Amino acid sequence: MIAKVKQLHKEIQEIIQTIDYNPDELEKKIIELSDIAKTETFYTVVTTHCFNIHNFDKAEEFLKEGLLRFSYSYSLHFNRAMLSYIQQKYEQAFYHFGKCLSLASNVDERETVNTNLNALIEMIKQNNIMPIEELKKQLEFVKKLAKEGEERSYPIDKFGESLIRKVQEIGSEYENMTNLYKNNIFEDVNDITRYFTKTEYYLGKSSKEYEFDFTTKTTLPISYLTKDTKLLITINNEVFNYSSSTLKFGQYNYLTFEKGKVCINADHPIFIGNPIPLKDTPKKYKLILHTFIDGLSGTYLEKHATENLLVKTLSVFSNKYENKNCYATADWTFPSNAGTVTGMDTVAHGQYHPFFSHDFSVKQQSLIEHIRKNGYFTAAFTGDWRGTPPHGYGKSYNRIVYKNSVGGFATSELMEEVIDHLETFKEKNNYVWIVLPDLHDVADELFMGINTQVHTPAQNRLLAKKGKTSVLSDYDKQKIIRYKEELKRIDLHLSHLLNYIKRNYEEDEVLIIIHSDHGQGYFIENPEQFLQDERTKVPFMLLGGVQNMISTRLMCNLDIYPTILELLNIDYKKDRLHGRLLEDFGGEAREFVFTESYHPDREYRAVIHAKDLNLYFETINKVDNYGRVDLEDFKVSVDINNNKLLIEEIDKLKKRYVNWIIRKRLVLQK
Repeated sequence: MIAKVKQLHKEIQEIIQTIDYNPDELEKKIIELSDIAKTETFYTVVTTHCFNIHNFDKAEEFLKEGLLRFSYSYSLHFNRAMLSYIQQKYEQAFYHFGKCLSLASNVDERETVNTNLNALIEMIKQNNIMPIEELKKQLEFVKKLAKEGEERSYPIDKFGESLIRKVQEIGSEYENMTNLYKNNIFEDVNDITRYFTKTEYYLGKSSKEYEFDFTTKTTLPISYLTKDTKLLITINNEVFNYSSSTLKFGQYNYLTFEKGKVCINADHPIFIGNPIPLKDTPKKYKLILHTFIDGLSGTYLEKHATENLLVKTLSVFSNKYENKNCYATADWTFPSNAGTVTGMDTVAHGQYHPFFSHDFSVKQQSLIEHIRKNGYFTAAFTGDWRGTPPHGYGKSYNRIVYKNSVGGFATSELMEEVIDHLETFKEKNNYVWIVLPDLHDVADELFMGINTQVHTPAQNRLLAKKGKTSVLSDYDKQKIIRYKEELKRIDLHLSHLLNYIKRNYEEDEVLIIIHSDHGQGYFIENPEQFLQDERTKVPFMLLGGVQNMISTRLMCNLDIYPTILELLNIDYKKDRLHGRLLEDFGGEAREFVFTESYHPDREYRAVIHAKDLNLYFETINKVDNYGRVDLEDFKVSVDINNNKLLIEEIDKLKKRYVNWIIRKRLVLQK
């Protein structure tokens, strides 16, 4: 299959580069390729061909589809820019030319963009298509796009500008705004202060005028957007002037109203988060606490089972479902967590490139958005810079309290915020996502807490062995010793939260989800494979209102999505997911699960975890900046889990699993 795809790529490129090519011959080759794999080359060629024969509607259709699959393709953005140029959609053309400049990998590509961009500018000037000020604005935007970063600097955006009090997604159902939180010093953030400043995010609306008719006691999160705003609030026909009130500029202000009519008028636009009724009709689960412990290794927990490292947390509730055979589908946080919340694998959700921005929500409604739209008040307490609102998570939550983990938003401080939130909204149906980053600090050689420092022997503070990234950290005894201390500290503080929950809820009213995104490479002294269990095996637990059992049935983190929605009796599109309802909850058994390492400038790696063997696949060539890789040259090895397998059976399984990987990832072929 690989050789055939490469051959078709070559033949198609040769045809399209011929001035007077035969359209019928090209279309025949395109159809032949699409029947095997719709690669980036397929979309580039088919859109170029449609453009050449002036079938612009078809070109646009394929470009939309192709850019959803290959978001970082220079060629597809260039074709979209040229199509927009011809269609006289000039703002769209400028946007895609700007994207091309950010993605261009060589001088020739940049020169091609600039040549066509200059032609567009001259045409607009000569024909007076837009005012000169508007043209300047568009060109400034192109310059910004050319230097576009990604979204991990939130609340600084990908262009290096603050998002504080700047309303986003205006006019859509996802209109939102971020303001500062618990800060009486700063009114804004820069690239330094963003690390040490908490922010608060809400979905809502910006306007000068609002009218509400509350049927129950309700609170409004209100934020000024400009200073010296005059604010009048009419409550059941009585007018109150808030212009000189205690409401602060640099935060959300909560105003609570009883049943009745409320009218709000301001002389400048203000932002109000979606109204929050303070009492809901109770659902089956009144509280869902989704606990993500970054970097918690399932293999480590197994090897240290007798030490009861999470004993305080796991002893709070009597019922516990634990799966001891769960694997992450990716090897680092960005793709792995996106997989958890979308139920889609890395290539499908598209979040794998460390330096380019991508919003997964354009492809898939998240697990949390499903829950929010089914009557839960959703909130996140997080410092995960790979899980910020612009990455797609903003559509999921009513409220987000964020502080970059490097600035110190660890488990101990985070617990206070969660308890405050739950105590405030204790009569609502709550879904809360929390990110515990403390184990991540180990790989990054950050020493944040006194507890860990005091209980780490002095001899283990002699040498810092920080890897190129946290994922690429090598074997390190010092890190392993400290890892245990950090885990004990997580257990201490997390158990406080769970004990608070136990005091305020019945056990069958709560669902506590505990999972992770990946393990740790520094556990592996003599690595035989990159994707060994120490990196890929992760815990998955449910506490509270669930069946009490321990399972060894194969699962992956993508299965969390359908399993949680089934437990909540929420409908979803099963055919859109790669995740499956767990066998223990009525789903079908998995024959195997699949973990991959898909990262620019590294070899493409994958492992299939099956009952009888683990198969490791690795390309000789590296993934390029656009996400493509030559799959033709690769190496394969296996670990046998069943010693009774015959050689013929092993060979048969090897062939089957290798073919499965190649078929699944043939779309990435250069």
